[in-house]
Amino acid sequence: MVRDGRILLVRYPHGEGSFLVAPGGAIADGESLARAAEREVQEETGVLVRARAPVMIENLRARRYQMVKVWYLCDDLGGEVRRTPEADREGITRAAWYTDAELAGETVYPDIVLTLGIEGVRTYRGPVFDPPVRVADF
Repeated sequence: MVRDGRILLVRYPHGEGSFLVAPGGAIADGESLARAAEREVQEETGVLVRARAPVMIENLRARRYQMVKVWYLCDDLGGEVRRTPEADREGITRAAWYTDAELAGETVYPDIVLTLGIEGVRTYRGPVFDPPVRVADF
């Protein structure tokens, strides 16, 4: 989700530091992937979006399980970033809009945000990225 040259990300604490990630989460029973993406963005940030197209399928191997994340490009439908009860429950410390310069030196997921840059993400129309399995430490 890009607005005015900035990308919407949420920050989670991790060890001694933190990381930034596109909003997202679990799918409700019977919910489509696109609808889950839209709901999760609103729940975690207060911003309204419409999921346009999947851009990346991420296969994560965690300590006790393996999961698949589907990252969507989303269109901005409005709303202001705000602290939400769902974000608090999930341990999100901040939701905000970031520029490429502000992301320098940050750990960001999905990593295509850093690889393509914000404008590259906003205008991407290529095939869905399907990188190798990423090992996560959670």
